[in-house]
Amino acid sequence: MTDYEIFSDGACDIGKKREQELGISLIPFYVSLDHEKYYKEIEEISLDEYYKYMTEQKGYPKTSLPSVQDFIDAFRPVLQEGKDIICLTITPSLSSSIQSATTAKQMLEEEFPNAKIYVVNSWNITGSQTLLLMEMARMKKDGKTIDEVLAYVEMAKSDARIHFMVGDLSYLEIGGRIGKIAALSGSILKIKPLIILKGGEINVGGAVRSRKKGLAKLVEITLEHFKTTGENPKDYISLVGTTNVWEDVPEFEDDLKKALPDMEFIPSFQIGATVASHTGPGTIGVCFAKKYEAYHI
Repeated sequence: MTDYEIFSDGACDIGKKREQELGISLIPFYVSLDHEKYYKEIEEISLDEYYKYMTEQKGYPKTSLPSVQDFIDAFRPVLQEGKDIICLTITPSLSSSIQSATTAKQMLEEEFPNAKIYVVNSWNITGSQTLLLMEMARMKKDGKTIDEVLAYVEMAKSDARIHFMVGDLSYLEIGGRIGKIAALSGSILKIKPLIILKGGEINVGGAVRSRKKGLAKLVEITLEHFKTTGENPKDYISLVGTTNVWEDVPEFEDDLKKALPDMEFIPSFQIGATVASHTGPGTIGVCFAKKYEAYHI
């Protein structure tokens, strides 16, 4: 069995510690505060600096996807070692990262014709993309083949979800991502929308006028999801993520655990620049994905 390595673009927000612990290799996005100079997220610009710009200067940063060359530079050394590659990318409804990765794959397949290079549209982003990667890494540790890992993620990506609330809609509006959400209100910038990411698409989950009501509604939406689908929360792994409103996390997490006591929760994480450039500060949500054993792989 040929060894393989798991890659992801930086939109997963997995964090340096988990990246190193799980042996996952990231290809970061770029972020710009002045819309001229772009820096690799985390590696060349910190999240503290990034959020300070958004909150104190009320700035609207821009992001740029990894280049084809970025993927080639990351993939080639692994292929030279005789390993195969599986790479998970952000849903293409939010970024074209998969196009860069796919072009890199096609170019490298000419150089390494016997290698397996899988580029997979995760249909997800940030925390739910992280959870898929964590399960993929666990499968590798458990001796599963790259094809078994591919089979898992192709099934699990449709069951993974993010239920989240943004602070306001101005970032979605400026970023051109507002879509269906614009129908929520005539005064869209005064509400706090609840958003569901499923099947790779942003969907309306409701709207509230206070954060407290919004957090309670997110718990309700998450519980209702499992009741409606008939899925067993015990089969899932979950985590809470936020851009910068850490004070909301403990109570929100406790309420989720009370509503879904059988679901496994892992420590919360910080949403990165790629996502926050569209959602803005004040964003918080819950992400969950199905464990690989539930698919009998």
